[in-house]
Amino acid sequence: MRINVNEFLISLSRTLDFAEKGVLRNNYNHGMRVAYIAGRIALALSMPDENLFDLISFSLLHDNGVMKALLESPSRENFNTETNPMHCVEGEKNIAAFPFLNREKNVILYHHEHYDGSGFFGVSGRDIPLYSRVISLADRVAIRYAYGYTSDTIIAQINREARIFDPVVREAFLEMSRYMEFWLGMDDMFVQSSLVSMLPKVSRELDFQKIRTISQIFSSIIDAKSPFTGSHSRGISEKVGMICQYYEFDDTTYWKMRIAADLHDLGKLAVPNEILDKPGKLDVKEFRVIQSHPYYTRKVLEMIKGFEDITEWASNHHEKLNGTGYPYGLGEDRLDFNSRILACVDIYQALTEDRPYRRGLSHEDAIRIMEDMAGNHLIEPAVVEDINSIF
Repeated sequence: MRINVNEFLISLSRTLDFAEKGVLRNNYNHGMRVAYIAGRIALALSMPDENLFDLISFSLLHDNGVMKALLESPSRENFNTETNPMHCVEGEKNIAAFPFLNREKNVILYHHEHYDGSGFFGVSGRDIPLYSRVISLADRVAIRYAYGYTSDTIIAQINREARIFDPVVREAFLEMSRYMEFWLGMDDMFVQSSLVSMLPKVSRELDFQKIRTISQIFSSIIDAKSPFTGSHSRGISEKVGMICQYYEFDDTTYWKMRIAADLHDLGKLAVPNEILDKPGKLDVKEFRVIQSHPYYTRKVLEMIKGFEDITEWASNHHEKLNGTGYPYGLGEDRLDFNSRILACVDIYQALTEDRPYRRGLSHEDAIRIMEDMAGNHLIEPAVVEDINSIF
């Protein structure tokens, strides 16, 4: 599959915005805005296309460790990306297998380092990777722009903080910041098109097994959303792999199903934790919020060319054969076999793992519930039978 990795990441970057809700105020489009600013600086520095391409990838992924760091933080209310280095550490781990054109070490780890050595890890000057130096300034500008600061105020602040930025990177920013066009380009209405317009025309032939190295990053972000979903997506992906092998699916279908399993709960990043982690029964309004998550999953994935099957399988995991599922109420005539597999594995995984309101069930108890569901024409009986024998 020929894929522009940057375009793929742009489609998924909205989920990082969801992940940062409650951490960074007014963070909508934060990843794209950082990538846009970093890209403009790179162009001003005459970076080659391959470097620009990787810098944009790093920029879009710079906060990918926020969910894990937030989960492990003693206080969610006081969590701040500018004072918590764990999101840098976790973010660097997450991208270990990402298919960059040219791998650079410690870009995410050091993206909050200061040129004068006063950052999290005390690294200074040219010992900080160039991409990190660019992202550091772009991140500061993007955050302050989102807070509603004027361009003049942002420029003044960058000048006051001159000691913490690479002087060459800062000068490139100051030069472009003189022009209204630069600031208009990062408006919510325009930032995606502004970013896409500067992307190098670099596409790569990646098979679905390689694409899965990207989907696993987002699977980790999803699972870190809540202590009660700490291995949910990973567990489903592993079990989906087992059942695909049992059915002797071809390699392409196998890896597409693994990707669909990784990404099926992308939309849960838009669900507040007070709902996900609620120990009691959800009220009607809260359940409606939960029911929205497959819709968000579909809206993110359907923007990715070549993901048509993956989008269907991932987005249909709460639909039921008799049409009583959500969010679309699809019936058996609209649910292919692979959608039915993922729905069944999702139910099995949910039943057998701990939740805030109950302990995980045994295999036998979970299968008993699923057999009842199959008998009521909710899920596929053949898949339930095979899960019973495989897992």
